[in-house]
Amino acid sequence: MEPHNEELPIGSLRIGLFTDTYAPQVNGVSVSLQMISEGLKKRGHQVTIFAPRFPGYKDNQPNVMRLPSLKYLNNPPIYVAVLGTPRSTWKLTREHFDVLHAHSPASMGLLAYLTASTKRLPLIYTYHTSIMDYTHYIKFIGGTSLIKRAAAWFSKASTDLGDQVIVPSPKFHRLLLSQKVKQPITVIPNGIDLSMFQEVKHPGALRKKLGIPNDAPILLTVGRMDPEKRLDFIVDAFALLSEKVSNAHLVFAGDGGARKHVEEKSKAITAKDRVHFLGMVNRADLPDIFHDATVFLSASTTEVHPISVIEAIASGLPLVAVQDEAFEGMLEDGENGYALPLDVNKYADVLADLLPDAERLKRFGEHSLELSEKYSIEAQVKALEKLYMEAVLQNWRGNLFTRIIPKRIKRIPTRINRVIRTEVGKRMPGRRKNK
Repeated sequence: MEPHNEELPIGSLRIGLFTDTYAPQVNGVSVSLQMISEGLKKRGHQVTIFAPRFPGYKDNQPNVMRLPSLKYLNNPPIYVAVLGTPRSTWKLTREHFDVLHAHSPASMGLLAYLTASTKRLPLIYTYHTSIMDYTHYIKFIGGTSLIKRAAAWFSKASTDLGDQVIVPSPKFHRLLLSQKVKQPITVIPNGIDLSMFQEVKHPGALRKKLGIPNDAPILLTVGRMDPEKRLDFIVDAFALLSEKVSNAHLVFAGDGGARKHVEEKSKAITAKDRVHFLGMVNRADLPDIFHDATVFLSASTTEVHPISVIEAIASGLPLVAVQDEAFEGMLEDGENGYALPLDVNKYADVLADLLPDAERLKRFGEHSLELSEKYSIEAQVKALEKLYMEAVLQNWRGNLFTRIIPKRIKRIPTRINRVIRTEVGKRMPGRRKNK
């Protein structure tokens, strides 16, 4: 990809986004980055996305820079970028940026930090995932206390590399404070194109595809099918529910490493013919699926600020979930759904009581729509833009003092020189360490 040389409008920024997960992978980070990139470009900014190469996939956007990669996991396929290659080095050396934004702590996050340090640029870091909740992906030793302690250390250390830290939810704000992260933390919720999910193009498409009658309730989950999502809990709850609501159907939209296990588990229940697996779904088809559903389900306690839940409430769906701070602001217990303990019997009983109550379902759905209004992609992009501008200005001030002060004090004895530099550093909170 050739470097960008076109003139940008006054006030525009050249922004580098660094991520270890991007299209064609479908997850919250990947989807969020695509929307953020488009939103920033619409506001006149120039955006370049740096991501690992995904074999066989070709980007349809010119602003994506792929780095050579190695496969890390097979199911789902995950690739890790290989750093230090000539093409990536040339790109980052020749291209001008105003601010860099890392969206993962692994190889791409490290590359963002090294680039920011070398080019004296401000670095923003978004904490998308609690690393401690994913150590089970490390074979054999992932569950040991040593690995969990190492993950906690790495979580704090990698987060502190940024000049500013963004978290999508108050849940993670509290988590980083408990980890004693030193850098300033800003909460910027995830956003979506609300209008996309408030309308339906093909009503009844899901029911027609699966042969589900119009009067049969549909329980829906959307997202990665991985162990931490506790989808087996959903199957267990549905098995109990189906004894009381004999026409209810359960639909899984998504794919992942736990899909085979969940499919096998569902085949062992009495209501196996009413459990459906859609696999990966084109994002453009999601609104039709949401609007055919009756209730959205979640049993995960490892969420940050799940985009699938924002999409669900923007589609007017009630939400029944296992209690988790990630749903703060999206789920109001007894108002647009229920936040329940991790108790399969309680979960099934609440659903059995809710599904026949059309009036309550309607009221919950209307309140979901109201709650979704604060999660627009436009609001998220404007908040990011404001933070970027502040970081650039703070960095510019810091670099200005860095350039001027040494010239004036270079003849002062070393000890006094060191004291002055220390005091200058204290007065410039945005100045990066080890420069």
